[in-house]
Amino acid sequence: MKTENEEIVNVALIYLKKGEEKRFATYKKKGGAILEKYGGKIERIVKPTMLAKGEIELPDEIHFATYPNMETFHKFNNDPEFIKVRNAYAVPALRDISIFTCKNTDFQFKKEHGDATKIYGIALIYFNEGEKYKKLFEEYHDKACAIMPEFGTHFERFIAPFQSKGSIQQPDEIHRFYFDDMEGLQQMGTDARMQALFPKRDASLKNLYFFIGEARL
Repeated sequence: MKTENEEIVNVALIYLKKGEEKRFATYKKKGGAILEKYGGKIERIVKPTMLAKGEIELPDEIHFATYPNMETFHKFNNDPEFIKVRNAYAVPALRDISIFTCKNTDFQFKKEHGDATKIYGIALIYFNEGEKYKKLFEEYHDKACAIMPEFGTHFERFIAPFQSKGSIQQPDEIHRFYFDDMEGLQQMGTDARMQALFPKRDASLKNLYFFIGEARL
């Protein structure tokens, strides 16, 4: 997938120190208010409850923040008021954090918006080396995306990181979607058509982290 310039999406996998939830909540409130002054917003916060694929420690939260463009992204991160809030509330509360700065891909899909009642899926995708594997994944992806809505799966984001910070390796793509219910998700995983596609997916990837969780925003 190619990427489109303009909107920037920051994805953060957040690991909090024990007992620091309240301090970090203050950071989200104060930092989010500053972000809105720049035309950005905290678009979605998901608390992972299980790891459906891969081996990685579950983050306490996964944040998606949006910015109108790269210029705004830099201005916000260099804002003196925001730096003060970050140092006072986020830095002392964090045990670890990995941040991926992303652009939208050119993948055409019906973008839908869930809410805090939905179950969310977030996939960090790492391709095998070589163009043939990206094409193989695209073949899987196009066919899977035609089936998934039958089981109450809705697509919110298909984005591609271009820079990162932290200990977790930068993925090639990040996908976010939500499910109407767990029953539909489980049925989708056992559907014969999806089962036939999974080997193609697995052959195209060197790694995949698939989190399932609850929305906090």
